[in-house]
Amino acid sequence: MQTFAANIPRVSIACSLPALQEQAARLAKYLGLSLRAGHEAADLVLHLTERHLELLCPGNPELTGPVLAEFVAGAAGYRRQHGGKETLLRAVGIKTGKAMTLLDATGGLGRDAFILACHGGAVQLVERHPVIGVLLADGLRRALRHPETREAAARITLNIADSRQVLAKLAHEGHQVDVVYLDPMFPERTKSAKVKKELQILQMLVGQEGDYGELLEAALRAAGWRVVVKRPKGAPSLPGPAPSHSHGGATTRFDIYLRPNRHRCTGISP
Repeated sequence: MQTFAANIPRVSIACSLPALQEQAARLAKYLGLSLRAGHEAADLVLHLTERHLELLCPGNPELTGPVLAEFVAGAAGYRRQHGGKETLLRAVGIKTGKAMTLLDATGGLGRDAFILACHGGAVQLVERHPVIGVLLADGLRRALRHPETREAAARITLNIADSRQVLAKLAHEGHQVDVVYLDPMFPERTKSAKVKKELQILQMLVGQEGDYGELLEAALRAAGWRVVVKRPKGAPSLPGPAPSHSHGGATTRFDIYLRPNRHRCTGISP
């Protein structure tokens, strides 16, 4: 089994109960990480509890609170119930009940991907970092067990891999998806301290991000209909061709790159 220790040197694994020790040991072996009894031994701790898998930063008292993939409760639950008019849906062009294939090439904690799945999209969720990947897998497992999120979670396929390689393979084999979605990590411009702390922990984990101009280029080759890029309001577009148009929101905008010589793979007109 592949391990990822070279990519995540400052993370260890802990569990909240002795009964979870065996499961935590399997996770540590999969990721190539050490299993520790406490949180103080590493900058970041992947913590297994009875309820969920979470990422903690015990060495920094300012970064309290867990990071986890949550699709049932909290903000995700609110968006699921009240997000029918989200700018995201207009930008992607998704309509409830209409078949569409999407690839989220910058998975993160999967929140936008889950909203797209709630509105009928078949989503391939690609995340390159293995620790974030196992957080996503845990969140999707919990969503599959909940009656209100089971159907949407079943429409998401998780792939822990480099998006550039996944997109290149799709383009090479001619297996395009309707929409490729990109959400590069950026400093949130909200008043919520929780969101800022969460992003700080993820940035500590991920480190320097890759070339998004290169990722956009790969996305354009793999998209059958359009590429959608989420950006902070007022931020420059990604390096590369100019977007066809944009949809603006209060704090973010979505740059749309149409593929004029192609069509939706599902055959449904926009």
